[in-house]
Parts: sequence; C-alpha cells; structure tokens
Amino acid sequence: MSKSHIESHLYQDAKVKKSTKKTVECDIGFEHVERLNNEKEDNVTKNIKRVNVKDGEFTNRIVFTTTREDDPILWFNKKYHRYEYIGQFWIGETKYITAQLHQTKTKEVLSTLREDPDVNVLRQNPEISWVTQEKAHTRRARTLDTKWPKLWYLNGDVSPSMKVDKAWADGYSGMGITIAVLDDGLQTDHPDLAANVDTVNDKDFYDYDDDPRQEGGNSHGTECSGLIGAVKDNNICVVGVAFSCTLIGIRILGDSALLDSDEAQALNHYISKIDIYSNSWGPGELTGFEEPGPITKAALQNGVTNGRNGKGSIYIWAAGNGGTADNCNADGYANSIYTVAITGVQIRKNAWYSEVCAPALAAAYGGSEDDRFMTTTTTASGCKTEGVQGTSYAAPIATGIAALTLEANPNLTWRDIQHLIVFTSNRNGFNDTYSEWSINGANKEFSQVLGFGLLDAEAMVKYGKHWVTVPIQQTCRSYTSSPALSTNTSASDSITITSGDCSSLNYLEHVLAHITFSYTGFRGVTQLYLVSPSGTRSHLLHYRYNDAVDNEPAGTLIWTFMSVHFWKENPIGSWSLEISSYINDIITVSLDSWSLTLYGTSVDPWPSTEATTSAILSESTTQDIITTNELRNEVSTEPTTQSTITVQTTKVTSASTTQSSTIFQTIEHQTDITTFVPTSRDITETTLMHTTQTATPRHTKEKVITSTMATFNDTNGTIISRGVGVFITIISIAGVVFVTYATK
Repeated sequence: MSKSHIESHLYQDAKVKKSTKKTVECDIGFEHVERLNNEKEDNVTKNIKRVNVKDGEFTNRIVFTTTREDDPILWFNKKYHRYEYIGQFWIGETKYITAQLHQTKTKEVLSTLREDPDVNVLRQNPEISWVTQEKAHTRRARTLDTKWPKLWYLNGDVSPSMKVDKAWADGYSGMGITIAVLDDGLQTDHPDLAANVDTVNDKDFYDYDDDPRQEGGNSHGTECSGLIGAVKDNNICVVGVAFSCTLIGIRILGDSALLDSDEAQALNHYISKIDIYSNSWGPGELTGFEEPGPITKAALQNGVTNGRNGKGSIYIWAAGNGGTADNCNADGYANSIYTVAITGVQIRKNAWYSEVCAPALAAAYGGSEDDRFMTTTTTASGCKTEGVQGTSYAAPIATGIAALTLEANPNLTWRDIQHLIVFTSNRNGFNDTYSEWSINGANKEFSQVLGFGLLDAEAMVKYGKHWVTVPIQQTCRSYTSSPALSTNTSASDSITITSGDCSSLNYLEHVLAHITFSYTGFRGVTQLYLVSPSGTRSHLLHYRYNDAVDNEPAGTLIWTFMSVHFWKENPIGSWSLEISSYINDIITVSLDSWSLTLYGTSVDPWPSTEATTSAILSESTTQDIITTNELRNEVSTEPTTQSTITVQTTKVTSASTTQSSTIFQTIEHQTDITTFVPTSRDITETTLMHTTQTATPRHTKEKVITSTMATFNDTNGTIISRGVGVFITIISIAGVVFVTYATK
C-alpha cells in the first residue's frame, strides 16, 4: 500500500487535522547566577551571549558538575579558553556550573549543528563528573468581582459544582500559602493582583532578572494568576480561588525556547517558602514524545524531597490540550509521579481539548467555547472574558483548591495532596466521550480522560484538616520481559508480581511501565494497554494521527509511561501489556521489552472513613442544628407527613441569614419523613451511622434537639431517606450525602 493510501487510512478516523508545524527561532540567553568569593566584576562574564537556534539544536551553553571544591572561575577560564564561566546553581546537594562558548567560537560550532568537540575533552577530565551541551526546546502555554456573575465555575451557576464557595464558607481563602506561577510573566501591579504579589521574590529566568512582567502581547501568566489569587471584594474584575494567598511570578516562557537548566532553577526557586508551583505549559501537542531534561528531573525530585521543609513542593501541571487525538503520556512533565496532572471539563462532560490521560488525577473546569469561557485578569490591568479555555486554566483552579487544602492543614505532604485528590474527587455525573467510566480493584471509579473525576474543594479541606499522613512510600521493580512480540493486529505479554517480589507494597499509587517498542512505520498507530491483576485496564497509549503521519519511517521508541488508574489496588498477580496496531494487517508493531516500577504503601494509606467522617460531623452538626433552630423560632414547625421524599443536596449555614431562610423554607415542605423507599436506581450503597449531638437554641426556648445522621452514597444527585423527626440539613462530602434531622 502506498504512503498516500496509508495516510488516507490514518486520517479517516482522526478527530483533528494535522497541525501545521512552525519553525521556532530560539533566542537563548544566559545568566550569571552567582558570583563567588566576591570576585571582581571584570572576572565574570558581563554580557551573556544570545544566539538564534531552532528547536532541538545545540546552543552555546554547557552545564557540568565537578568534584573540585575551589572556585571554578579560577581554573575553568584558565584551562578551557573556548568557554567563558557564567555562574552556578544548586539542585539539592548537587552544584551545577554553567559556561558559554566565546563569541568567536559560537558561530563556528552552531553552524555545524553538532556538539562542540571540546565537550568530549571536558568528559575526559576526571575532575568533571558530568557535562552536557544544552539543546533548545520549545515549551508552549496551554491555552486555547465586577465579573462575579460571569464566574459560573465558582458562583454556583452550574452543576455539578467544585464547591469552592463552600470551602470559603468554612473559612478558607489560601491565607499563608505561597504559590509560584511559572509562565510567560505576571503583571505584578495589576490592581486585582498587586495586593497578593510578593515582588521581592519574583524571578525572570527568561531575561535573567528579577522582573517577571510580560513583554509584548503575552498575557497567559497574568490570566492564570487571576484564577488562583485575584483579590476578593475590591470591585475589580474577578476573585481567585485562593484569594488570600501570596503569588510569586516566575517568568520562563517567551518567543524563544527553554533550556533544561532554566527550567530546573525555576522549579526549585525559593523551595523552602513556595508551597505550590502552578505550571500551565508543556511540550507541543499531537505529535512527539518529550520529557524533562536530567537537571529538571533532578529538580522535581529535589522539590518533593526538600521543598516546604521536607513536606514536599506541590507541582500542579496542565495535562494538555490535544483532545482525544492526543495522549498526555507522551508528555514527560504530566506523567511524572512528582506532578499532579489536571485535565479540563466543560459542563457535564470532558472538554473538547482534554486528552486521553492515564496520569491525570482529576479534572477542573477550564472553560469551553461550547458553553462558557473562564473570566480572569489580563495584562494592561484588564479583565478578560472571551477565549479563556484550556487545561491552562483548569490547572490554576486546581492550584487554588490545593492552597485551600494546605491552609486547612499545612502539614500535608506532596503525597497527601495526591491521595486527597483521589479520595475526594468523583464522577459527579460527568460523561467521558472517549470511553466508558470504569471501577478499579479498590472500588474507585475512574475515566481514561478525567482521572478520578471533578475536584471537590469542600471535601478537600474537610478531609484534609483531619488527614493522617500517608505511610512512607514503598517501591517495587519487576523483572524485565523481552518477548520480542511482533504483530500487525494485537498481542500481549505478562509479568507476574509475587508477594516475595513486593512484600512491602500492598496498596498502589503510581505505576510506571518502561516500554521499548518498534514499528515498521507511522509510529502513532501503536497502541498500548496495561491490565492489572484486578482486571483494571489503563490506556497508556492510543492512536495519534498526527504522530503517525509525522513519523513515517520505521523506528524504535524507549519511553516510560505512567498510570494512576490502579490507585490502592494490590499489585500481586499477573500484569498484562497489550500492544496493537491501529491499522490492522498493514503496519507491524513489536513489543521488544518492558518492565514495571510500582509505588505505594505497605498499609492502607487512607484514614478510617468512619473516624474521619465522625470528626467532620462533630464540627459541623452542632452548628447546623443551632442555625436551623434559630430559623425554626420564626417558622412554623408543624410537620407535613409524606411517604417518600427527594432531598436537595444543600447545606444550611449561618453565612447568610437570608439565604439560609430561603433554603430552609424550600426544604421545610419536603421533610418529616415517615417511610423509607430504597431503589437500586437511587441508592447503590446504604450505611447508617448514628451520632448524637445536642445544642441549646440561642433564643428564649430551652428545647434541646438530638440529631440522627443518615449517610447514603449518592450516585445520581438524589436520595430517599427515612426517619421520624424534623429535617435539619443535608451536606455532601466527597460524594457522600449526609442528612441530618431532629428526632422528637
């Protein structure tokens, strides 16, 4: 079959057309990071050379590590005349030294598009333990109060809700939490942001100065910042999810490409004080496999190890905007175990731009032209209401929710945050247009696109406040299987994990699959599915049209894929890896080798649901009863008996007397239930938990109310309850609906 016929076949079922590739000219700049031992200005490079190279080509910068303890400037410039010393930076316990080619040599080396031959000379020096000549790589922004009525994702205008307003009502606003926004810049004097911006610790790793403000028409970072931390109640533009947080702008994106060392420094900037790093950027969409460089990988690991004084930095990452024609597992930033990949939803379904994404933990609203855009701050002190959509904007929402959670419990670790997201997120009636939702071996419902579902801010702060730190992370590595399977349809191989192999790991978190596969052409037709011993099937890689037509020649790929779909499963048993060709009988794919790295815990990482729920209810029930009783002094309490009832998922609070009275009046006509009618459609699991709380009304009556708490797992937005008494309130936490009513 000819190439044109194959491409036609490939395109037939593609949901997106092949994107036009643009050559990106890359201005590479360098910074003198740190001047040692008070050396004179003349001894240090004053003017950092900037050169134009294309994406993937060598730059004029080298980075190396050395075993020498003395000042490198004293010996490096003397011994290696082709280079000029720039400076140094630390990632954990490792010191990296940067240098650049002299201007006279830069053009000579870069014109050959090859590595500078002196790099090999450096490799032979026993005092230099590691050296690399950096390449350019393109990273793209992931974007496709006066405005409160437009904040549909916060103001309760749509259902289901992320319940940010309920977390606010519980008193959380991000106070005391510091968030870095790594992007194309931040307008630090924007009137809706300035009060929350820490201008002392802002940083620009693009132009190498301390001013993170954007240049030209770039506004993406300011837009993301507004969703996170715009000031509340100032009559300007919008309010951020964590409206009392501290924002730090870190500029890394521009018209030129990034370097590994720049990314690494940005991701470790001020790690002792920054709690969350929000990243709405990544490699290009639809084609290719790109991962962080070795220094950036080290920076991420150092962040979760040493950040926040050992509790670990939180790295939130936008999962990508390629739609179901792309797969976020081809993005080495989103599929890192150290990052929290967040995808986007529109009303009641995955957003049109959401990718198939086994690494995605959860989803947040990210706007969509199909229903509603997001509204946020923009440059020139503006407020943007049109065109704001993408996982770029879902990630800042998740960042804000994580900030509320850390405010509730500052001792949460980076893994605690990931566990809380899995524990509290839920389907909430969302549809996955790519495939059906599944239930894993630990009884958690998940989607191949949306992870474990929509984020729930109220549940995050309530459970986060009482969360018990998860046990120490355990790691288990399987043997490597080399089946050399070739197929033009599908084939599978298995690896068995025994209790002896993983004796200390009983509850899974992340699963890494290290896979080498070959293809006779059109790489994007290769599909990979990992199946756990519990039968859970995770789509590691699916058909990508653009990657197929952009990679026509035969080849081999070595790549590490990641999935969170097996969370809390037991790893013991047979794991299967299925490989298939999207074009049957035409393109042959081969599974050359594969192995697994499993992460998790030896004991159950989640606290007792009953104990945690009791702690939450002990805080909320008394207040609910008192509030409702105050209202009952002004409203008739004569019961109206009904045989069945559907109760709204609404919590009566004291935040607004007017609002509470309205809610109370609405519910009053539906209460005093005498009959319980369970149906399989309405209730999938019923558990009765009885707690007793007493409260003295704050008015003249001395009546004491005793409450009974009925708990139901609600799957379709309604419940049917039973009991004799007067309804008090109903709250929903992590998909569990709590109904409180007073007995006589």
